[in-house]
Amino acid sequence: MNDKKLLGSQVIKIRSKRKPSLSIRQARVAAELARDSGNLLLLQVFDSQTIRRITNDLLLGQRVTRDRAFTPEITVGLFVQQALSERCGCQKIVHEHNTTRKRQGQSQLSSDSSSYCEARLRLPIALLTHLLGLTIRLAGSSLSDQWLWHERRAILVDGLVTNAPDTPANQEAFPQTASQEPGLGFPQVRQLVSICLATGVVLDVKIGPVVGKKTGEASLFRQMMPSFERGDIIVADSNFECYRDLAALTKEGVDMVCEKNATRSSPFTGPCTCVEDAIVVLDKPAMNSSRFTPEEYAALPERLRIRIIRLRIGGRKGEITLVTTLTDQKRYPTEDIAALYKARWNCELDIRSIKSVLGMGELSCRSPEMLRREIIVYYLAYNLIRVSMIDAAKIAKCEPRELSFKNAKNAWLSYVQHFKQDADAFTWLLSAIATVRVRDRPDRHEPRAVKRRHAKYPRLKIPRNQAKQALQA
Repeated sequence: MNDKKLLGSQVIKIRSKRKPSLSIRQARVAAELARDSGNLLLLQVFDSQTIRRITNDLLLGQRVTRDRAFTPEITVGLFVQQALSERCGCQKIVHEHNTTRKRQGQSQLSSDSSSYCEARLRLPIALLTHLLGLTIRLAGSSLSDQWLWHERRAILVDGLVTNAPDTPANQEAFPQTASQEPGLGFPQVRQLVSICLATGVVLDVKIGPVVGKKTGEASLFRQMMPSFERGDIIVADSNFECYRDLAALTKEGVDMVCEKNATRSSPFTGPCTCVEDAIVVLDKPAMNSSRFTPEEYAALPERLRIRIIRLRIGGRKGEITLVTTLTDQKRYPTEDIAALYKARWNCELDIRSIKSVLGMGELSCRSPEMLRREIIVYYLAYNLIRVSMIDAAKIAKCEPRELSFKNAKNAWLSYVQHFKQDADAFTWLLSAIATVRVRDRPDRHEPRAVKRRHAKYPRLKIPRNQAKQALQA
C-alpha cells in the first residue's frame, strides 16, 4: 500500500507493492483448494453441536429448555444475523427464519416475535462471551508472521459511546450525561475495545456507564490489562498515557506507543524542524489518594525510563509528540514507530465499521441485561466477518486490511444461509470477499464537515409527555 510519512523536513516514501485484485476464476480456484485442504477458519467456526455442548456445560448438565422452536443454537444464529442486518427488528428476523423453515420443509412459526425475544433473554451471557472468545482464539491461531510488527503483535485500543433506548432500567444502569436535560437524553454505554492491528479482530471489550467515578476509559483499560500477552505492543491516543499504566505494562513485558498527554512536559522546545528523539527518566508521581490506594502507590517503581519522539506530520496538527516504552533506538527506529502510530487510525475505521456498518451506534434492547447481550453479539458478529476476511486474505495473498469489511458483511449475509445445504457456498463467499479491495488513498486530507443536511424537524426541548400535553392544551 502506497504510504508517506512526514519526518522532519524530509518526505520519506514507503512503496509496498499493492497486489492486483484476483479475478473470479482465480479466486474460486484458490478458495476450492483451501476448502479441500481443511485449513479454512470458517470450517472451524462453532456449529450447533458446539453451542449446545457449551450451554449444557454452563448449566451443569441441567435441561436447558423443553422442546422449543427457538433453541439456544438457533437463537444465537438469528441474533448474529440480526446484528449483521442493520436496523433489523425482531419481527423481521422471525419472518426471515420462517422463510428458511419453509425452504427446509418445516412448519411455520407465529409472526409474533415475543417467543424469539424470550429466547434471547434466556441465552446465558457466559455462552455469548465464550463464543466471542472462540473467534478470538481462532483468529489468533492463524496470525501470519508477515502481518506482525517487528515480529510482535500490535494492539489498537480506543473507546466509543453508544446510545440505548430511554427506559427507566437503562437510565439507572447507564445514566445519561449531566449536560443533557432530564427527559431529553438517552442512556449511554461506554465501551473500550482492543483490536488486533493485523487482522482487525476485536480481542477484548469492557463495558461501563459514562457517568460515575472510575467509569472513564483509563479505568476500563486497567480492567483490560490482564488480557494482554507478553510481547504485545499497545497503540493508543493520549488518554492512555500515564506513569501508572506505562509502569504496569512494562512490568508484564508489554510495551506502549501513544501520543503525549497534555499534562506531560516535553524535553523539546521551540518549533519542530527535524525528527527529535530522546530518552527520558520519569520520577514516581506524588501520592494522590484519589488516584491510588496505598498498596497501588507502593507497587509503583521509583523511576521509569521512556522514549519521547517529536516529528512533523501532515494534516491539521502539523507536529506530534509520541511517548513509548520501546527505548531501544536501534531495534525500533523512529520511522517505524511513527508508522506504527499512524496505523492507529485503523482503530477509528474499525469503530466506524462497528457503529455505522453494523449499526451498533444505536442499541435497541430495553433492559440492561439485554443490552449486555446485544453488545457481545455485535462483537461476535463483527469477529465472524473478520475471520472470513482472514481466510479470503490468504486466498488473495494479501493482508486482511486490504479487503473491504462492508463487502465482506454483505457477502456473509448473502451466502451464510446456504452453508449447510451447499458445500460450494464457502467458495462463493470467499471469492466474493477476496475480489474486492479497499481503495488506496494515502495521506488523504478532508475537512471535518458534511454536505448532506439532516431532516428539518425541530428537536425536543422538553420531555415528550410535556410536549404531548401542550398539544392538547
